[in-house]
Amino acid sequence: MSIYSVSPLICSLLALSFGFFVYFHNRKSQVNISFGLLCLSTFWWQFSWFILFNIQDRSLVSCLTKIGYTGIIWIPFTFYHFVIYWLGLHKEKILLYLSYILGFVFLVILWSSDLFLKGFYEYRWGYYPKAGLLHPLYLAILSIVAARVFWVLGLSLKTRNLSAVQRNQFKYTITSFAIYTLASIDFIINYGIEFYPFGFSFVILSLFLVAYAIFKYRLMDINVVFARASIFIIVYALVLGIPFSLVSWGRLWLVNVFGQYWFLGPMIILLGSATAGPFIYQYLRKRAEDLILKDQRRYQGILHNLSKSMIRIKDLDALIATVTLTMVDIVKVDFAAIYLKEDEYKSYQLKRYYPKEAKGRFQEFIPFEHSLAKILFLKKSPISGGDIGPQDKVDLDSGIIVPYLVEESLLGFLVLGAKSKGQMYTTDDILILETISYSTSLAIENCRFWKEIETKQRKARLQEMDAYSYSLAHEIDNPVQVVIGQTDLLKKYLLKDIPEERRKDTLEAYEYILEAAKRVSGMVKAIRDFGSPATGELKPLKLNDVVESFSKLYLPQFKTNTVYFEKHLPDGDICIKGEKAELMQVLVILANNSIHALLDTKEKKITLKAEPLNQDKVRIIFSDNGYGIKKEDLEIIFKPFVTTKASTEGTGMGLANAIKIIEKHKGRIWAESEGKGKGASFYIELPVAQDTKEEDLACETNKTKRLF
Repeated sequence: MSIYSVSPLICSLLALSFGFFVYFHNRKSQVNISFGLLCLSTFWWQFSWFILFNIQDRSLVSCLTKIGYTGIIWIPFTFYHFVIYWLGLHKEKILLYLSYILGFVFLVILWSSDLFLKGFYEYRWGYYPKAGLLHPLYLAILSIVAARVFWVLGLSLKTRNLSAVQRNQFKYTITSFAIYTLASIDFIINYGIEFYPFGFSFVILSLFLVAYAIFKYRLMDINVVFARASIFIIVYALVLGIPFSLVSWGRLWLVNVFGQYWFLGPMIILLGSATAGPFIYQYLRKRAEDLILKDQRRYQGILHNLSKSMIRIKDLDALIATVTLTMVDIVKVDFAAIYLKEDEYKSYQLKRYYPKEAKGRFQEFIPFEHSLAKILFLKKSPISGGDIGPQDKVDLDSGIIVPYLVEESLLGFLVLGAKSKGQMYTTDDILILETISYSTSLAIENCRFWKEIETKQRKARLQEMDAYSYSLAHEIDNPVQVVIGQTDLLKKYLLKDIPEERRKDTLEAYEYILEAAKRVSGMVKAIRDFGSPATGELKPLKLNDVVESFSKLYLPQFKTNTVYFEKHLPDGDICIKGEKAELMQVLVILANNSIHALLDTKEKKITLKAEPLNQDKVRIIFSDNGYGIKKEDLEIIFKPFVTTKASTEGTGMGLANAIKIIEKHKGRIWAESEGKGKGASFYIELPVAQDTKEEDLACETNKTKRLF
């Protein structure tokens, strides 16, 4: 074996091994397939040169040089193939197909004529092909393809919104490609300029750079496979290399020492190393994997335990918080968020995100028909940012989305950011996330089941309270009516028998009793109006009656919280169409919010003003002098689950319900505030009921006695 053939042999075996493991790691991936083809072309080229540099028969040289160039022809096109699929540039496919067609044309020319290669040179280190007439044309095409590859890589690096990990992947890919292209220096030898073809060194350096990128930045997520392959190659290179090297370079020494049994030494070494090889490989493999996967195995164990325990969590908010916090704090991802299906909004709604700084990455609602939701439903498995491309709803970066599936339905999904230290998600990560997604889906369903049970129990208690409220209303209201009637009777018949000097005091006492009794009766009526079930029918109402009923209902709350309540109503009757209970509920929601806003205010004041805008509309203004609303919050406070209160003081559904009620009444509601500490005003505009007659007004009867 010629010493000059050792380098091409090493280079070819490295290329073949690397391509083999990349391809078989994911045979369906075009990125892995194209990289495998590039490595195969490199192996073909270098292994042919290994044979060429050892050959002695001149009659075989021409054929062997053509065999070698069969691999060389495809190198630029397979590299182009790899880059466009790695970048996801599907528009480049036409150019890719054209480049492969050119490759076939050059291949036909190579084997059918001497226009591509015209004989060979005989150098001191071996034979080498001689360039033909069309060889410069191939070099021109190669240069164009290389320039195109550099162009798309540089453009993508410049224009894409890349994470730090992706930027490093690009830099290593560009650098590796640039180093590989330096191997084209060997083409000079095709034109009669003699020097040893050292292009193999650039190929080896390029492969090692890609290997480093795989280890450091998970270029193709095969770091563990590559580690195993490297250990295997090193161990068995030693197992086979030591005895064969001993035979090749130490045979004379072995003959002098052992005589005719010189071969026993190498055989014993071969048997011993072959026996120990598997144990050494297993040991080194385990140590390498423990080192590479240390953090991964730690958090996978925690996630496995979480998947077992989360089924015991009954509160949905607590479950979601546990999952998001665990992902960020334990798995060490940049951010985590959970979206859940909400049929009411025909969207997946953002339920929680962590940390707070990641808020700008997420839209609150993602419609059912959005492409992201469709992809998750079709794939039914975790997908990465590269699989879905840029999204207008979620800024995924280098993260991953894990679907929550239940009975062929997409219940929601978990959004995870990139892992720390520039790592990417491995196959084991995907597997554990899939496993935990099933547990989370069941846990979400379990929480909603318990919520449904609690709701049914609450409704059952309300039904019991309905029955009780009827009796309570009767027990309170009827005696009060008796008090009112008997007081009128006493006033009528007994007042004339009271001496003149006491008559004034007695009359004031009578009036005080009547006023107090009527106030109690009015409050019972207001409670009954507020608690009456909604019928869905909008009936003519007097706006003043709605406001007066609310005032009677909520006056005790204002007094308890030392709030000065002031109302301004129009002199005439303004009729609207609506449900009295629902409109009172809107005013109660606004009153609750105002009382909370006035907690730290010394002189607390709430004003309710109703006024006609024109013949068609009436406006209600509900104002307070509390802590106000930030300008950026004025548009979002009416959205579900948005609250300016502490998490223990509000659900964020009050104003969301209010706007739904007002929109049902064909009106609109909005808020205005000059900022922090300057109070807030809520404006409600409702249509006026035209041509309403007195007999059309809703009769307020005692048919419904519901208090809650």
